[in-house]
Amino acid sequence: MKSSIVSVIALATSLLLPVLASNVVAQTAPVVDLTYGVSTPSAQPADGRYNQSQMIQNEVRELRGLVEQLSYELQRVKQRQMDDYLDLDRRLSALLSGATPDEFAVDADNQTPAVIAGSPDEVIQEQPLEQALDAESQPPSIAPIINNQEIAQNYAQASNLLLKERDINAAALAFKQHVIDYPASPYTANAYYWLGEIYLLQGQDEMARQAFTLVVEQHQNHGKAMDATFKLGKIYHQLGETDRALDLLEKASKGTGGAASKAQSYLKNNF
Repeated sequence: MKSSIVSVIALATSLLLPVLASNVVAQTAPVVDLTYGVSTPSAQPADGRYNQSQMIQNEVRELRGLVEQLSYELQRVKQRQMDDYLDLDRRLSALLSGATPDEFAVDADNQTPAVIAGSPDEVIQEQPLEQALDAESQPPSIAPIINNQEIAQNYAQASNLLLKERDINAAALAFKQHVIDYPASPYTANAYYWLGEIYLLQGQDEMARQAFTLVVEQHQNHGKAMDATFKLGKIYHQLGETDRALDLLEKASKGTGGAASKAQSYLKNNF
């Protein structure tokens, strides 16, 4: 009996095993080719976008560098203007406090400025200054009584407009009016020098050049002559007239005082 049962089980097993094996094979998950349908050209648009991004980044870097350079140049201009203004402030402070007597010294030649001979561009174009020059070049037939204290007070008032009130426009008018009202003033050279400084602050380089030229040409021995020479040298250098600038700067560098050291420093840094 037992042997027959065993025989039946063995027979059933032999019949079922092939069926089960075939089912297992049939149920095996198919292998999917993941690379199927992927086209290699799709990488090209990505490369193009990357290159375009790189180009934009390079342009941004170049623009940023240009902006930084322009900002640096602008800062230099502002600093130069501030330095000029502080220098002007310091000089006027010394002038009003009496620390530099040469500011009030009468020119050795005791002459007042006149219109500089030469081409038309050598003549001051601004009307008030032309009137001042005309007033000096044509002395009145009757010499007025000059009060030295009045002249000093008038000049101090013009200086105060610049130093204390910081009103450069009013100061410019006051300095020009001083020359008109007091053509024999011992402060004529000073007035023209400060006019030149004011014109520089206002960005009127040509007017500044002419004002400083009046000091250099007509008051060679005045205390402000070397300062005016240095300023003229800087103006001509900025105008691109290198030879003329070098002439004036070397002349100023051989003088004495602050103008000489400034001229030496400017020559060292720019030539």
